[in-house]
Amino acid sequence: MKKLFILLAALFTIPFAGQACNGGCTMGGSYLGILPQFHKNFAGLRYSTRSYTINTTHTHMHEGMPMTHSDKIEESYSTVEAWGRYVPVKNVQLLAFVPYTFNEQSTTRGNTRYSGLGDITLMANYTVLNTGDSLYSRVKHTLQLGGGVKLATGARNTRQAHEGYAANLQPGTGSTDFLLNGIYTLRYGKLGLNNDFTYRFNSENADGHKFGDRISASSNLFYWQNLESLTLLPSAGLYYEHARADQHSGEHTMQMGGDAYYANLGLNVYIRKVAVGGTLQLPISSTDDHHVTKGNSRALVNLTYLF
Repeated sequence: MKKLFILLAALFTIPFAGQACNGGCTMGGSYLGILPQFHKNFAGLRYSTRSYTINTTHTHMHEGMPMTHSDKIEESYSTVEAWGRYVPVKNVQLLAFVPYTFNEQSTTRGNTRYSGLGDITLMANYTVLNTGDSLYSRVKHTLQLGGGVKLATGARNTRQAHEGYAANLQPGTGSTDFLLNGIYTLRYGKLGLNNDFTYRFNSENADGHKFGDRISASSNLFYWQNLESLTLLPSAGLYYEHARADQHSGEHTMQMGGDAYYANLGLNVYIRKVAVGGTLQLPISSTDDHHVTKGNSRALVNLTYLF
């Protein structure tokens, strides 16, 4: 019991700083991570946080001479999310994500905060291949394909009295978007490799704003270790995401999109029907087509009940 307490304490004391992507990150929402026991239902809560720093340079004329100055913008995005999985029949999974977001932007002119219900995501996956129950195959394969929809349920067009509209800080995007998803798991004994891919097709909202489509993919090695009263599932791997340029009324905005690569570190702990997990993403490299952006780490923790 003492070892379990130390393990859980270490898990929840991970420093939760993180990098964000505008218009909704894959770290929350449709991000699944490694989810074994896919034949079981579950319900739970999870918390994710991410932040990033933008340095911009502006040139203006002063007394006939060009003057250059720099601005520094800090943005942080935190989400508390109810999520669950329901298995109505064999090989079919239904998933739901209901987020509540807390977003903040800090500049030299002050802080701007937005919070509220985010966009609800509904997904369905079908198990195309599963040799996990085979007694004759030492190498186990599982392939799941599916998709879903992100509904325009989140709060938007919220603002404080002295502020203008900030599209990327709104709890909701105001658009109905569609997702394609694939998960492939290869396992040999206690060692396995989990690979997943998600593509999100974003549509234009009522304000004429369209967030760029998002692509994310990850590959993680994991190890399944059974102890006396619990099971450990540590993992490590790589995560990649790409965002296309945002548009407003058909024209590209200042958010020109880019690519990002992260190192994944994760740990899931199963105690009977309760699972506690955490994922830390450490930035490796990123490119941004307009800003000079400093990437930070991201983090996510979750608590679920399996039934």
